[in-house]
Amino acid sequence: MFHDSNQASAYATTAYSTAVFSDCTEVVDTGFSFAFQPVVDAHSREVVGHEALVRGLSGESAATVLEAIRPENRYYFDQACRMRALKAAARRGIHAAIHLNCSQVSPDNLALSIDATVEAAREHGISPRRVVLEFGNLEMLGNPRQLDKAREMAHAAGLKVLADNVGVGEVGLKRLAVFRPDFAKLDRSLIRGIDSSARRQAIVHGVIATCKALGIEVIATGIEREEEMEWLKNAGIRLAQGFYFAHPTLTPVAVREASRKIA
Repeated sequence: MFHDSNQASAYATTAYSTAVFSDCTEVVDTGFSFAFQPVVDAHSREVVGHEALVRGLSGESAATVLEAIRPENRYYFDQACRMRALKAAARRGIHAAIHLNCSQVSPDNLALSIDATVEAAREHGISPRRVVLEFGNLEMLGNPRQLDKAREMAHAAGLKVLADNVGVGEVGLKRLAVFRPDFAKLDRSLIRGIDSSARRQAIVHGVIATCKALGIEVIATGIEREEEMEWLKNAGIRLAQGFYFAHPTLTPVAVREASRKIA
């Protein structure tokens, strides 16, 4: 079955890690679930993706859940969340892209993280091409060479990648240019009141121009008002996310709510 001992060893490691990640009882001291918030195409009026967000069993915030995780177990919990989110998405019949947060992925565990995520996606009948890995801290992915390798490894496995919190610093834009992800999500602090803030408008125009030159699709998040959405649409933003469309929810109602908002 295996061509060499290294291949067999890699398979065994992935299988073992998948079993560990699938059961969070050893790395979390409280129960948790997932809320999904849609990403919409503001022009075609379609829901094109859903971001999986950790929540407590009674709707507690992600921060509350994460407080129960011991520091030495945060990576395992991070990966287990992606696997549990894929299972939840399959059960809820989500057919659009599935956005999974990656807060503890580094060059040392990148390959294992990708392998386990792809295996979990296939186990639940989800094509890896529908999975988007969201990275909120590009510094964790290492130096420029490692950033480039991270994108290549994800693409080779059929996954897409996203840089989160974009537009809050010059270093972020430099790393963005090296990483060249499929998507860049504007930091929500830039969106609040953007229709009346010349400073935020200038920053967003700069990010949009940079992403256009690099072939990166921009997503605006944190949208709460129609005026914000209209300004962003006029600036060339196609993909959007925020309370204006739908709050994160434990049920597929977000799809219907978003459809009404953009109709």
